[in-house]
Amino acid sequence: MGDGIEQDAKVEGVVESFVNPSTFPHIVALIFSTAILYLMMKIQFFGIDELGSIIFLSLAITYILAAIINPSKIGRFLLNVNHDHAGIFNFQYWIKSAKVMSVIAITCLSFTVLFVSQLGEDRSKVILFMSSIFLLLSIGQAISITAGGINYSNGRKLKARVSKTGRLATASRTIVIILVFSPLVWWFGYTAEQNAQEITYVNLNWILQLVFIISLGLIVILADKITREKRRSESIDGRAVDRFMMFIIATCCWHLFSAWRRNPFVQNPNENAILVEEGFLMAVTIILAVWSISNRGKKKGWRIFQGQSAIFWGVAFGYTYGGSVASLSSISGGYLDMVSITALGHLITAVSIIVMLPLSIGLVGIVKKIETSSKEKLEEISKIYNSEKGIEEENDSDDEEIVELLD
Repeated sequence: MGDGIEQDAKVEGVVESFVNPSTFPHIVALIFSTAILYLMMKIQFFGIDELGSIIFLSLAITYILAAIINPSKIGRFLLNVNHDHAGIFNFQYWIKSAKVMSVIAITCLSFTVLFVSQLGEDRSKVILFMSSIFLLLSIGQAISITAGGINYSNGRKLKARVSKTGRLATASRTIVIILVFSPLVWWFGYTAEQNAQEITYVNLNWILQLVFIISLGLIVILADKITREKRRSESIDGRAVDRFMMFIIATCCWHLFSAWRRNPFVQNPNENAILVEEGFLMAVTIILAVWSISNRGKKKGWRIFQGQSAIFWGVAFGYTYGGSVASLSSISGGYLDMVSITALGHLITAVSIIVMLPLSIGLVGIVKKIETSSKEKLEEISKIYNSEKGIEEENDSDDEEIVELLD
């Protein structure tokens, strides 16, 4: 087997895994095949709506299987491109990539034929299943973001420090969020204004913008209040916990902002722009999911969740998420387009992030108990030493008294 694949099998970093040429074709295929299948299901190209859901499901199962067998030699041979460190900008690389992707295509086709032949007239159940899984994936996205934040926060050097829990700190966080999102809300609201409307100093759109900005500020206050007691613990790194909480708040506010600007009563978003944005957000979610999976697999020693295998788990998640959105859009008969579906997904994710915050923040910034126990042991040793020293001193004083009596 070539050196390109052997060395890639040792890569543990998420960024290195994503930019690694050995798995790069799988990322490219995810982006293009998801977009093409979504468009075909949206326009019901030759009645491909039900078949499209089956293809998405088959692709997800294929990559789950790929993640499981990838740690083996035959798995790396079949699923990783032997690039010989020559990069991706050469013809031979893409020839080898075609061979690797043909394995994925044949496996996916086998699963698709199996589903179609076995389900028969019940094929519609697959599109219902893929549509219903959208709720779980939106919650899963929140879990992925939260887990990524926990891993990043705990990956830094931790030491016992005090968290900022006062009113001034809460006010500062609230002002930061308002200052960051106010220009975005105003800009998207301004660009959504119809030229035919008469510009007035006060209108409904401006009132809704103000209400939304105030709501973001209230979320900061709520998050600060429900986590205050845990952030006052003496055995945590308060600075790390504060950073994690601010990351969660900012992420929640971004999802709420994304849902708000997709509201047809407030905005008039462009679906093509939404498609690009959702692709970017899905990529970020996959990166965080892979990061979390890799760290967990490394700690547990599970090879199927490490290195390149983690990439395949992320790609499987991407196909499942894309298939759920496409299936939900198709089953609604076009009533629910990508704009409204993703708005609902962002809302579910934002609510889930905040609901999990009181639990997730307790997993961040914990100063290792080894340090505490070592201090306790030192205190015990010093006490024992002092007590022994006291006994020796008493014995010495007794000896001196006996000598004096003898004299």
